[in-house]
Amino acid sequence: MRLRCGEQVFEPRVRPRGEGASVELGGRAFELALEPVAEGVYLVREGGRGRLLHVARDGERLHVFWDGVAYTLQEEREGARRASRPDAGALEAPMPGRVTALRVEPGRRVRKGEELLVVEAMKMENALRAPADGTVRAVHVAVGDMVAPGRPLVEIET
Repeated sequence: MRLRCGEQVFEPRVRPRGEGASVELGGRAFELALEPVAEGVYLVREGGRGRLLHVARDGERLHVFWDGVAYTLQEEREGARRASRPDAGALEAPMPGRVTALRVEPGRRVRKGEELLVVEAMKMENALRAPADGTVRAVHVAVGDMVAPGRPLVEIET
């Protein structure tokens, strides 16, 4: 299996092991346990540390929200043409929810990891953070807006 995230392609190897799995990705090995919390929400345990993982499927795309960053994954198949992709600088909604806070406006400089907005989903607040340093080019949502996975929220020019 090959997964594309933006311009990067990954070939993860997953092997079930006890109550979890052994995952090899990019030459690194991880021992993980996965516990369902709610629909599309999982508690991932690695060693003694647990973190929440949010996952939403939108047709062929898989939207993953992990450690404050949203990722869109697409499975690549042999011989398949690459679908058009959204603007590389667009921060997309990782899951369905409501925008509860907006911390940026067009023209503002942001740093990688800086909180840009908050989306509430299933009574949990999820801070969406800048994936890179840059300048906010556009904001496509307002507080109170309902969003769906893959919807562009903020565009950042790096």
